[in-house]
Amino acid sequence: MFSLEKALKFIEASRNPNGLWSDFLTLAGESVYWVSGYMGYALCLGSYSRGIGELEEVGSRILEHQGGNGGWGYGPSVPADADSTSWCILFLSKLGMQKHKSIKKALLFLLEHQNHPDGGFRTYASPYSVGRFMRLDSGVSFEGWSTSQMCVTGVATRALIEANSLEGVVEALNFIRKAQTEEGFWNPYWWNERLYSTVNCMEALKAGGADDGEILRRAQDWIAKTQLTDGSWSDFTTPEGVPFSTALALKGLMLEPKSADSDKIRKGVEWLLTHQLSDGSWPPYYLLRIPHPSMKEPWKYPLWIRDGKAINSVIKDHRRLFSTATVFSTLSEFDRFSRGEML
Repeated sequence: MFSLEKALKFIEASRNPNGLWSDFLTLAGESVYWVSGYMGYALCLGSYSRGIGELEEVGSRILEHQGGNGGWGYGPSVPADADSTSWCILFLSKLGMQKHKSIKKALLFLLEHQNHPDGGFRTYASPYSVGRFMRLDSGVSFEGWSTSQMCVTGVATRALIEANSLEGVVEALNFIRKAQTEEGFWNPYWWNERLYSTVNCMEALKAGGADDGEILRRAQDWIAKTQLTDGSWSDFTTPEGVPFSTALALKGLMLEPKSADSDKIRKGVEWLLTHQLSDGSWPPYYLLRIPHPSMKEPWKYPLWIRDGKAINSVIKDHRRLFSTATVFSTLSEFDRFSRGEML
């Protein structure tokens, strides 16, 4: 696909002088290690990933910036967290580094973020450390940031499985099963749309290898019925399609392909292809949200500040990297899907 080649060139040209990628501008700066882990993993899934040629170099750069506690954070000087660490583990595992001593250290750090007894994962094992980094008053409640979060649990569970670690997986998968809503999705904490948490939870269940067909079908039915008439999906706060959401929805539908969804998949792919920008990227959107540390159910809060950089804001992937990498990996999967390699 020429669209994939264009996207890859855009991604290649977007690396920083330090060899990594960055996106999402907050008061803490741009995210580097979280974004680079995500980008690297997405490229590993791509049909044209061999063209980038520097993935192992990116992996080495990420390893150089591993914290003394085994984890990675949002960016330089930001305390390490479970989500950033999970994406770095996923990427490094795809590079074949599962047995690397640094990955073992990272897995131990990640497991420190598993909540007991529910089995889910939280972003910060000690949210007060990041509170100090953010210069928040010591009296601020971190009840929300200390809860198990579906968008983190899905990715952390996948990271454990791909790194061939069994510890904590059964508990995490049970938590995911119980947390699915009646409609079929999983509510996100840090994300301004439901598809990120939903698709990552679906992929965790699929990777777990158990018979979770009914749960996956319920999720796919919800995805299918929320497609817009033009073939796209939105973040459910806007009537217009969002490339990031559309790409994730297609991933969910292709995870357990059903003939009834084939037209929806092809229509979604066509929408993505027509919305690619001339430089090979896809438009950004307000994807990342920063709830107040005390907020337990941010999906019920309607008053998010667009283009803010701190608490109660929703933030664009202004460099268009997160959206582009997600669409790139989805179109690569569709390329294989359409040739029957995923059936």
